[in-house]
Amino acid sequence: MIIPQEYTIQKFHQLAGYAKPKHNGSIIEGGCPICKEGKSWGRKRRLYYMIKEDYIFCHNCGWSGKPVKFIQELEGISYKEILHEARDYDILPEDITKPVNIPYVSHQSGTLPEDSINLYDESQLSYYKDNDIVTEVYKFAKKRGLLTATNKPSSLWVSLKDFIHKNRLILPFYDDSNTIQFYQTRTVFPTERLPKYLSRSGSEKTLFNVNRIDPDIDNIFIFEGPIDACFCSNGVAVAGIQDNSSTSMNSKQSTQLKKYPLHSKTWVLDSQWLDKTSMNKSISLAEQGHNVFVWPEEYGTRFKDFNDMAIGLGVNEIPYKFILDNSHTGLKVRVMLGQVR
Repeated sequence: MIIPQEYTIQKFHQLAGYAKPKHNGSIIEGGCPICKEGKSWGRKRRLYYMIKEDYIFCHNCGWSGKPVKFIQELEGISYKEILHEARDYDILPEDITKPVNIPYVSHQSGTLPEDSINLYDESQLSYYKDNDIVTEVYKFAKKRGLLTATNKPSSLWVSLKDFIHKNRLILPFYDDSNTIQFYQTRTVFPTERLPKYLSRSGSEKTLFNVNRIDPDIDNIFIFEGPIDACFCSNGVAVAGIQDNSSTSMNSKQSTQLKKYPLHSKTWVLDSQWLDKTSMNKSISLAEQGHNVFVWPEEYGTRFKDFNDMAIGLGVNEIPYKFILDNSHTGLKVRVMLGQVR
């Protein structure tokens, strides 16, 4: 069996950073995931895939070889496994080499489900334009405002084959060097029996969107869910807090925030007016000395969370001044929330 080039092209888009076609599609250039290109990572593309020659080389570190070798080295899989994976690729999409503007992405082997499709990549969307799953997941992301949110995810993906996470929206968690460390997936189809959110197994949670923190903004806003964090500048997310937990985040997440010792931190949970669990968590956080956003009745009785409020108000951003003006700590939070019924 000959390995179809559309398979190696898609793999290059997945594995190389910030991949983008040039010269009418005869070359695809991207960031080299092998050498990371030093300080140029994310700014320059020095890894080249010569389509006609079917050859890849890095102008920075000198790595070169056939696409199959590139895939084997980065994913640690055998030629037989590549053949098995490539069996579904038998038609080269007409516009696979159409120039696209793909946001900077670092996707390395093992960080996401192996067949993950980049929802920011127009060439991949074109290839899967007749796939109902990809179409519906993309529509969901668009409907929830994730494609235009002020603090939108660095990338969004969907898997069609992963045993646990297939047919769900994949939200990657990048570190501050723009490398994926963790991910959560969100159900899109209401008939699915799995929980609304599932996390990558075998790895410790990191902070969502920590790579998008603007150090010039003096505040960091900590949400539970990653989608809500997208609608506030300097919004990050911890991917859930246990109801009866005495700790608000794990050690890895705390370490990530220690890089911003002078920034004030405010917790923003779901509406305490509509969610008793959120009310209890808010009181617990406040009593631990944290600053907590208390939903004003006008908004807390109408919207269940920040994503819901952004959609309802028709905006891409909730001004962080609104959060700061309604944030409190200590006993005051318990007293204020004691009025919520």
